[in-house]
Amino acid sequence: MPTVRPNPVDVARTAADIMRAITTDPEYPRLLETCRRYDQDRTCLTGTLTISEWDIADDAGPLINEALRALALKSAIFRLTGDEHTAEIPIARPVDEVLHAVLAQRTLTERMAARHGITFVHMTDTEVAADGYEPGDYTTACYAKAYGAEPPGRYWLSADEHARRVAILDDRFAQVGVRDLGHRHAFTFN
Repeated sequence: MPTVRPNPVDVARTAADIMRAITTDPEYPRLLETCRRYDQDRTCLTGTLTISEWDIADDAGPLINEALRALALKSAIFRLTGDEHTAEIPIARPVDEVLHAVLAQRTLTERMAARHGITFVHMTDTEVAADGYEPGDYTTACYAKAYGAEPPGRYWLSADEHARRVAILDDRFAQVGVRDLGHRHAFTFN
């Protein structure tokens, strides 16, 4: 049974400290640069592509920041509870995709975490069980208290809005032969 979620004020204080540790770390500029370079390795059709008028040149920086903020929130909850299931709070899908890009910089993030006593929490099996992100939820409360404003709606799509956009993308990709959001196609490369 999951631990009771900690008070958003406590999460915010801890997350702000974690975020400060990450952004003042001597390797933070390298983390930003390596995340930006991850653009050729992976794009999820249900992640960043659900952002209206998505442009990696304009959106990469803000989205990396949002991913780090989300990671700091989850790490703060883990620090306060010791429970990775409780720490797996709902994160908007576009932000979650970029969070994967941050964690793909494994050697760097492990060094940063070790220097600052941070445990970065992110497990697919626990995030699948979590409810989808909804503005005004527990995640929003923690975020707003930690960072002084609610998450930006451009990136923090509600679960319902995300699902609506995914259906549109699925339909449009199917028109060119890409089915099941990129899990199948009938293209040949002769």
